[in-house]
Amino acid sequence: MDLPPFTHYFFSSTSGKEKALRRLCWALFTVLVLMLYLFWDQLRSPASTYPIVSFTITNEPVFFLFRMVTILGSEGFFLVFFSVIYWSVNKSLGFWGLVIMPLSILLTSEILKEIVRLPRPDVRGITVPTYTFPSGHTSGAVSVWGFLAMVLQKRWLWALSLVIISLVAVSRIMLGYHYPGDVIGGIITGTMFLALLFGVGTKLLKKRVNITLPYPALMFLALAVPLLISFIPVTYAPNLTGYLAGAVVGYLPQKKTLNFHTQGNWQQHLARMLIGLPVLAAIVPGLGIIVPPDNSLLIFFQHALSTFWVMYLAPLLFIKYRFA
Repeated sequence: MDLPPFTHYFFSSTSGKEKALRRLCWALFTVLVLMLYLFWDQLRSPASTYPIVSFTITNEPVFFLFRMVTILGSEGFFLVFFSVIYWSVNKSLGFWGLVIMPLSILLTSEILKEIVRLPRPDVRGITVPTYTFPSGHTSGAVSVWGFLAMVLQKRWLWALSLVIISLVAVSRIMLGYHYPGDVIGGIITGTMFLALLFGVGTKLLKKRVNITLPYPALMFLALAVPLLISFIPVTYAPNLTGYLAGAVVGYLPQKKTLNFHTQGNWQQHLARMLIGLPVLAAIVPGLGIIVPPDNSLLIFFQHALSTFWVMYLAPLLFIKYRFA
Protein backbone atom coordinates (compact mmCIF):
# COMPACT_ATOMS: atom_id res chain seq x y z
CA MET A 1 0.00 0.00 0.00
CA ASP A 2 1.40 3.40 -0.96
CA LEU A 3 1.94 5.95 1.77
CA PRO A 4 0.03 9.23 1.55
CA PRO A 5 1.90 12.09 -0.15
CA PHE A 6 3.73 13.18 3.02
CA THR A 7 6.55 15.70 3.04
CA HIS A 8 8.89 16.92 5.75
CA TYR A 9 7.58 20.49 5.41
CA PHE A 10 3.95 21.26 6.17
CA PHE A 11 3.70 25.05 6.18
CA SER A 12 6.67 26.48 4.29
CA SER A 13 9.47 25.29 2.02
CA THR A 14 12.05 27.16 4.15
CA SER A 15 13.27 25.63 7.40
CA GLY A 16 13.08 28.83 9.47
CA LYS A 17 9.50 29.64 8.55
CA GLU A 18 8.50 26.01 9.02
CA LYS A 19 9.82 25.94 12.59
CA ALA A 20 8.22 29.30 13.45
CA LEU A 21 4.83 28.25 12.10
CA ARG A 22 4.99 24.91 13.91
CA ARG A 23 5.69 26.74 17.19
CA LEU A 24 2.76 29.06 16.49
CA CYS A 25 0.45 26.09 15.91
CA TRP A 26 1.51 24.44 19.15
CA ALA A 27 1.06 27.74 21.01
CA LEU A 28 -2.49 28.14 19.66
CA PHE A 29 -3.22 24.50 20.47
CA THR A 30 -2.05 25.02 24.06
CA VAL A 31 -4.20 28.14 24.41
CA LEU A 32 -7.28 26.23 23.25
CA VAL A 33 -6.61 23.37 25.67
CA LEU A 34 -6.21 25.82 28.56
CA MET A 35 -9.37 27.69 27.56
CA LEU A 36 -11.36 24.47 27.54
CA TYR A 37 -9.95 23.42 30.91
CA LEU A 38 -10.28 26.76 32.70
CA PHE A 39 -13.63 27.88 31.27
CA TRP A 40 -15.38 24.51 30.78
CA ASP A 41 -18.62 25.50 32.51
CA GLN A 42 -18.88 28.85 30.76
CA LEU A 43 -18.13 27.34 27.33
CA ARG A 44 -20.90 24.77 27.83
CA SER A 45 -23.45 27.11 29.33
CA PRO A 46 -26.82 27.78 27.63
CA ALA A 47 -26.05 31.47 28.06
CA SER A 48 -23.17 31.08 25.58
CA THR A 49 -25.40 29.53 22.92
CA TYR A 50 -29.09 30.41 23.09
CA PRO A 51 -28.88 34.14 22.18
CA ILE A 52 -26.81 33.21 19.10
CA VAL A 53 -29.21 30.44 18.06
CA SER A 54 -32.24 32.68 18.59
CA PHE A 55 -30.71 35.27 16.27
CA THR A 56 -29.93 32.65 13.62
CA ILE A 57 -33.29 30.88 13.50
CA THR A 58 -35.21 34.15 13.31
CA ASN A 59 -33.17 35.43 10.34
CA GLU A 60 -33.75 33.27 7.29
CA PRO A 61 -30.79 34.53 5.19
CA VAL A 62 -28.39 33.96 8.09
CA PHE A 63 -29.92 30.56 8.84
CA PHE A 64 -29.66 29.51 5.17
CA LEU A 65 -26.05 30.73 4.92
CA PHE A 66 -24.87 28.71 7.90
CA ARG A 67 -26.85 25.66 6.77
CA MET A 68 -24.81 25.78 3.56
CA VAL A 69 -21.53 26.45 5.35
CA THR A 70 -21.90 23.55 7.79
CA ILE A 71 -22.13 21.11 4.86
CA LEU A 72 -18.45 21.77 4.16
CA GLY A 73 -17.59 19.70 7.25
CA SER A 74 -19.98 16.82 6.59
CA GLU A 75 -19.13 13.29 5.49
CA GLY A 76 -21.56 13.56 2.57
CA PHE A 77 -19.76 16.59 1.16
CA PHE A 78 -16.36 14.95 1.56
CA LEU A 79 -17.64 11.79 -0.15
CA VAL A 80 -18.68 13.74 -3.25
CA PHE A 81 -15.67 16.06 -3.13
CA PHE A 82 -13.04 13.32 -3.01
CA SER A 83 -14.92 11.21 -5.55
CA VAL A 84 -14.60 14.04 -8.06
CA ILE A 85 -10.93 14.47 -7.19
CA TYR A 86 -10.33 10.73 -7.61
CA TRP A 87 -12.08 10.56 -10.98
CA SER A 88 -10.76 13.73 -12.57
CA VAL A 89 -7.92 15.39 -10.64
CA ASN A 90 -5.57 13.20 -8.61
CA LYS A 91 -6.16 9.52 -7.88
CA SER A 92 -3.84 9.29 -4.86
CA LEU A 93 -5.26 12.40 -3.23
CA GLY A 94 -8.83 11.26 -3.79
CA PHE A 95 -8.13 7.83 -2.34
CA TRP A 96 -6.38 9.09 0.77
CA GLY A 97 -9.08 11.70 1.28
CA LEU A 98 -11.71 8.93 1.39
CA VAL A 99 -9.55 6.99 3.85
CA ILE A 100 -8.72 9.89 6.16
CA MET A 101 -12.26 11.34 6.20
CA PRO A 102 -14.04 8.41 7.92
CA LEU A 103 -11.01 7.49 10.02
CA SER A 104 -10.63 11.01 11.39
CA ILE A 105 -14.34 11.49 12.19
CA LEU A 106 -14.48 8.13 13.96
CA LEU A 107 -11.35 8.71 16.04
CA THR A 108 -11.64 12.43 16.75
CA SER A 109 -15.36 12.61 17.47
CA GLU A 110 -17.69 9.63 17.36
CA ILE A 111 -15.82 7.35 19.79
CA LEU A 112 -15.15 10.23 22.17
CA LYS A 113 -18.82 11.24 22.13
CA GLU A 114 -19.82 7.79 23.38
CA ILE A 115 -17.19 7.96 26.12
CA VAL A 116 -17.99 11.48 27.35
CA ARG A 117 -21.77 11.31 26.71
CA LEU A 118 -22.64 14.99 27.03
CA PRO A 119 -26.07 16.14 25.82
CA ARG A 120 -26.55 18.61 22.99
CA PRO A 121 -28.02 22.08 23.54
CA ASP A 122 -31.77 21.85 24.18
CA VAL A 123 -32.90 23.95 21.23
CA ARG A 124 -36.40 23.60 19.80
CA GLY A 125 -36.37 21.73 16.48
CA ILE A 126 -32.85 20.34 16.87
CA THR A 127 -32.90 16.57 17.22
CA VAL A 128 -29.66 14.64 16.67
CA PRO A 129 -29.27 11.02 17.83
CA THR A 130 -25.68 11.45 19.06
CA TYR A 131 -23.91 13.23 21.87
CA THR A 132 -22.27 16.59 21.54
CA PHE A 133 -18.60 16.60 22.65
CA PRO A 134 -16.50 17.03 20.60
CA SER A 135 -18.05 18.44 17.43
CA GLY A 136 -17.63 15.93 14.59
CA HIS A 137 -18.15 18.48 11.82
CA THR A 138 -15.44 20.67 13.35
CA SER A 139 -12.91 17.90 13.98
CA GLY A 140 -13.62 16.48 10.51
CA ALA A 141 -13.11 19.89 8.90
CA VAL A 142 -9.82 20.39 10.75
CA SER A 143 -8.61 16.89 9.83
CA VAL A 144 -9.63 16.84 6.17
CA TRP A 145 -9.10 20.46 5.14
CA GLY A 146 -5.91 20.52 7.21
CA PHE A 147 -4.72 17.36 5.44
CA LEU A 148 -5.31 18.95 2.03
CA ALA A 149 -3.49 22.15 2.99
CA MET A 150 -0.51 20.28 4.48
CA VAL A 151 -0.20 17.97 1.48
CA LEU A 152 -0.62 20.50 -1.33
CA GLN A 153 1.18 23.38 0.45
CA LYS A 154 -0.48 26.19 -1.47
CA ARG A 155 -0.94 29.53 0.29
CA TRP A 156 -4.37 30.02 -1.20
CA LEU A 157 -5.41 26.57 0.01
CA TRP A 158 -4.12 27.26 3.50
CA ALA A 159 -6.16 30.47 3.55
CA LEU A 160 -9.24 28.74 2.16
CA SER A 161 -8.91 25.83 4.61
CA LEU A 162 -8.62 28.14 7.62
CA VAL A 163 -11.66 30.12 6.49
CA ILE A 164 -13.73 26.96 5.93
CA ILE A 165 -12.68 25.43 9.27
CA SER A 166 -13.58 28.66 11.09
CA LEU A 167 -16.94 28.99 9.35
CA VAL A 168 -17.86 25.35 9.95
CA ALA A 169 -16.98 25.71 13.63
CA VAL A 170 -19.06 28.88 13.98
CA SER A 171 -21.96 27.32 12.06
CA ARG A 172 -22.26 24.46 14.56
CA ILE A 173 -22.84 27.01 17.33
CA MET A 174 -25.06 29.31 15.26
CA LEU A 175 -27.36 26.45 14.26
CA GLY A 176 -27.67 25.15 17.81
CA TYR A 177 -25.99 21.79 17.32
CA HIS A 178 -23.11 22.46 19.71
CA TYR A 179 -21.86 24.59 22.58
CA PRO A 180 -18.67 26.62 22.02
CA GLY A 181 -16.78 24.11 24.18
CA ASP A 182 -17.77 21.28 21.83
CA VAL A 183 -16.36 23.18 18.86
CA ILE A 184 -13.10 23.96 20.66
CA GLY A 185 -12.89 20.27 21.56
CA GLY A 186 -13.31 19.40 17.87
CA ILE A 187 -10.47 21.74 16.88
CA ILE A 188 -8.24 20.15 19.53
CA THR A 189 -8.96 16.53 18.54
CA GLY A 190 -8.71 17.30 14.82
CA THR A 191 -5.32 18.95 15.37
CA MET A 192 -4.14 15.95 17.40
CA PHE A 193 -5.18 13.64 14.56
CA LEU A 194 -3.18 15.66 12.02
CA ALA A 195 -0.14 15.78 14.29
CA LEU A 196 -0.25 12.00 14.73
CA LEU A 197 -0.92 11.33 11.04
CA PHE A 198 1.91 13.48 9.72
CA GLY A 199 4.26 12.71 12.60
CA VAL A 200 4.03 8.96 11.96
CA GLY A 201 4.02 9.47 8.20
CA THR A 202 7.25 11.48 8.12
CA LYS A 203 8.97 8.95 10.40
CA LEU A 204 7.95 6.17 8.02
CA LEU A 205 9.40 8.13 5.14
CA LYS A 206 12.67 8.74 6.97
CA LYS A 207 12.99 5.03 7.67
CA ARG A 208 11.81 4.24 4.12
CA VAL A 209 9.20 1.87 5.47
CA ASN A 210 7.05 0.31 2.76
CA ILE A 211 4.35 -2.06 3.95
CA THR A 212 4.25 -5.02 1.58
CA LEU A 213 1.81 -7.87 2.12
CA PRO A 214 0.49 -10.49 -0.31
CA TYR A 215 -2.46 -9.18 -2.30
CA PRO A 216 -5.01 -11.64 -0.80
CA ALA A 217 -3.87 -10.72 2.71
CA LEU A 218 -4.28 -7.01 1.97
CA MET A 219 -7.78 -7.56 0.59
CA PHE A 220 -8.77 -9.66 3.60
CA LEU A 221 -7.47 -7.11 6.11
CA ALA A 222 -9.03 -4.21 4.18
CA LEU A 223 -12.47 -5.75 4.66
CA ALA A 224 -12.12 -7.67 7.93
CA VAL A 225 -10.58 -4.95 10.12
CA PRO A 226 -13.17 -2.22 9.35
CA LEU A 227 -15.97 -4.81 9.61
CA LEU A 228 -14.85 -5.78 13.11
CA ILE A 229 -14.55 -2.13 14.16
CA SER A 230 -18.06 -1.44 12.82
CA PHE A 231 -19.55 -3.43 15.72
CA ILE A 232 -18.21 -1.14 18.44
CA PRO A 233 -21.13 0.60 20.22
CA VAL A 234 -20.80 3.92 18.38
CA THR A 235 -23.77 5.32 16.43
CA TYR A 236 -22.05 6.01 13.11
CA ALA A 237 -19.33 3.35 13.28
CA PRO A 238 -20.92 1.16 10.54
CA ASN A 239 -21.20 4.15 8.20
CA LEU A 240 -17.64 5.36 8.68
CA THR A 241 -15.95 1.96 8.69
CA GLY A 242 -17.98 1.03 5.61
CA TYR A 243 -16.55 4.03 3.74
CA LEU A 244 -13.07 2.98 4.82
CA ALA A 245 -13.45 -0.67 3.78
CA GLY A 246 -14.98 0.13 0.38
CA ALA A 247 -12.26 2.65 -0.43
CA VAL A 248 -9.37 0.26 0.24
CA VAL A 249 -11.06 -2.86 -1.18
CA GLY A 250 -11.87 -0.91 -4.35
CA TYR A 251 -8.52 0.84 -4.71
CA LEU A 252 -6.39 -2.31 -4.53
CA PRO A 253 -7.89 -4.15 -7.56
CA GLN A 254 -8.17 -0.88 -9.47
CA LYS A 255 -4.45 -0.36 -9.06
CA LYS A 256 -3.68 -3.99 -9.89
CA THR A 257 -5.88 -4.50 -12.96
CA LEU A 258 -7.40 -1.26 -14.26
CA ASN A 259 -4.69 1.36 -13.72
CA PHE A 260 -7.33 4.06 -14.25
CA HIS A 261 -5.98 7.51 -15.20
CA THR A 262 -7.61 10.86 -14.47
CA GLN A 263 -6.64 12.49 -17.76
CA GLY A 264 -9.28 13.31 -20.36
CA ASN A 265 -11.07 16.08 -22.22
CA TRP A 266 -13.87 18.12 -20.70
CA GLN A 267 -16.55 15.91 -22.24
CA GLN A 268 -15.04 12.84 -20.58
CA HIS A 269 -14.79 14.57 -17.21
CA LEU A 270 -18.39 15.74 -17.50
CA ALA A 271 -19.54 12.24 -18.41
CA ARG A 272 -17.79 10.84 -15.33
CA MET A 273 -19.64 13.26 -13.09
CA LEU A 274 -23.01 12.67 -14.78
CA ILE A 275 -22.60 8.90 -14.42
CA GLY A 276 -20.68 8.62 -11.15
CA LEU A 277 -22.48 11.06 -8.88
CA PRO A 278 -26.10 9.93 -9.49
CA VAL A 279 -25.11 6.32 -8.77
CA LEU A 280 -23.33 7.49 -5.64
CA ALA A 281 -26.49 9.32 -4.57
CA ALA A 282 -28.55 6.19 -5.27
CA ILE A 283 -26.33 4.26 -2.86
CA VAL A 284 -25.98 6.95 -0.17
CA PRO A 285 -28.53 8.14 0.81
CA GLY A 286 -30.78 6.30 -1.68
CA LEU A 287 -30.41 2.81 -0.24
CA GLY A 288 -30.81 4.31 3.22
CA ILE A 289 -34.56 4.37 2.56
CA ILE A 290 -34.76 0.58 2.53
CA VAL A 291 -31.84 -0.38 4.80
CA PRO A 292 -33.13 -0.87 8.38
CA PRO A 293 -31.58 1.79 10.65
CA ASP A 294 -30.82 -0.81 13.33
CA ASN A 295 -29.02 -3.28 11.04
CA SER A 296 -25.33 -2.41 11.43
CA LEU A 297 -24.15 -5.05 8.97
CA LEU A 298 -26.34 -3.79 6.11
CA ILE A 299 -25.40 -0.19 6.88
CA PHE A 300 -21.73 -1.16 6.74
CA PHE A 301 -22.04 -2.81 3.33
CA GLN A 302 -24.23 0.00 1.98
CA HIS A 303 -21.53 2.56 2.74
CA ALA A 304 -18.77 0.20 1.62
CA LEU A 305 -20.55 -0.12 -1.72
CA SER A 306 -20.49 3.67 -2.15
CA THR A 307 -16.71 3.98 -1.95
CA PHE A 308 -16.18 0.69 -3.83
CA TRP A 309 -18.22 2.26 -6.62
CA VAL A 310 -16.01 5.33 -6.52
CA MET A 311 -12.71 3.42 -6.47
CA TYR A 312 -13.36 0.48 -8.79
CA LEU A 313 -16.77 0.10 -10.40
CA ALA A 314 -17.06 3.64 -11.77
CA PRO A 315 -13.52 3.63 -13.26
CA LEU A 316 -14.25 0.22 -14.78
CA LEU A 317 -17.34 1.70 -16.44
CA PHE A 318 -15.46 4.83 -17.53
CA ILE A 319 -12.78 2.74 -19.25
CA LYS A 320 -15.28 0.42 -20.90
CA TYR A 321 -17.26 3.28 -22.47
CA ARG A 322 -14.23 5.41 -23.26
CA PHE A 323 -14.85 8.12 -20.68
CA ALA A 324 -11.28 7.54 -19.46
